[in-house]
Amino acid sequence: MFRQYLIQSLYHLRENPVITWVSLLGTALSICMIMVVVITLRARIADCAPEVNRSRTLYVPNMTARQKGTTDGGMNSRMSVQTGRECFKALQTPEAVTLYTDAEKMRASLPAGDKLTVDMRQVDVDFWHVFQFRFLDGKPFTEADFQSALPRAVVTATVARRLFGRTEGVTGQHLQLNHVDYQVAGVVADVSMLATDSYAQVWIPYTAGSAEANTWGYNLMGPMHAAILARTPQDFPAIREECERLRQKYNDAQPEMEVAYLGQPDTQFTHLYRTWAEVPDMQSVVLRYVAVLLILLIVPAINLSGMTHSRMRRRMAEIGVRKAFGATGGELLRQVFVENLLLTVIAGILGLALSYVATFVLDGFLFGTSANAYLAGETTLTAGQLLSPWIFLAAFFFCLLMNLLSSGLPAWRASRMNIVDAINQKE
Repeated sequence: MFRQYLIQSLYHLRENPVITWVSLLGTALSICMIMVVVITLRARIADCAPEVNRSRTLYVPNMTARQKGTTDGGMNSRMSVQTGRECFKALQTPEAVTLYTDAEKMRASLPAGDKLTVDMRQVDVDFWHVFQFRFLDGKPFTEADFQSALPRAVVTATVARRLFGRTEGVTGQHLQLNHVDYQVAGVVADVSMLATDSYAQVWIPYTAGSAEANTWGYNLMGPMHAAILARTPQDFPAIREECERLRQKYNDAQPEMEVAYLGQPDTQFTHLYRTWAEVPDMQSVVLRYVAVLLILLIVPAINLSGMTHSRMRRRMAEIGVRKAFGATGGELLRQVFVENLLLTVIAGILGLALSYVATFVLDGFLFGTSANAYLAGETTLTAGQLLSPWIFLAAFFFCLLMNLLSSGLPAWRASRMNIVDAINQKE
């Protein structure tokens, strides 16, 4: 029976090609736009390598240093190594805490070989615990390397191939970063720029770089970020309370200035929308996303529902004839359901494919930011970032529901009408 319904549905869809294609494309574009919005958001907040712990990580990208006793003004900047150690590395509640700088441009070269510009980040040992990299050769620099300020470097596969012509057997080799000699400790798979807190092409111990000496504002400000890895998200309140206690203790030891966290540490979602001293209104951000998704769902659905309703009214005569030959109301409604299910399935597959195409074609528009505009990496997406099954199914079933309501109600009314009235298309 279902096979017969399917054959009849295909026939009816071919019978009105213009309306069918408009309905298909309208539903597909609606699903496509929703998926593009979701993919763009998921790429920045969902767990993905090497930032596989985003869901249980808190971030402190910047803070304010101001005169004691004041509540406004001051310097908005990153923290110094000293501030990071006293206020965050001393935390006892979390699993790990890492301090790291922004990625900066650096000239990488061999003494008598190729040269290239790379994005370099200064990090500590816990960086390799908070963020999970896939090592192709070697391993991270050790705690002993870090404490001894030894010039060690972890490089990406692309940098290893460009400089050494291979990714294996590179550990122990030497390269120069701005004419300073570093020994390669390991090689990792390339990292997407969408991993904004872990991305780089070369990583070195900040003790071997300039981070510790680069301070200002009574040694409170500097180039460092902090990422705090909780054992579980339920520990976030306790971590924030401990951060506040350490901040007050640190401020008590300062003669003139104090630091303020501006509502931090942040979750990944809040971290994404924070800009310096401005505390983001996350409720408004969520409402904007909800409004956009509803508009993308409802506006196309209303237009498509009108077309579907009009098409079903024109088929009332057909429904009357089928009733005259013994078709029951249940059979007529099942036919309408199969027809709309087929239409929505085809549109859903097309919309999902279009969303992937749009994501890659509009890569720079969707993922380009002022933070990564000057970086040399790529914004590659993983399969997990591309596919959001629950959002896709929600959009799919909403479109199916709207199509069923717009076609099912006229079909239900026609199935209950007098056969002669239905054939003559009378209301």
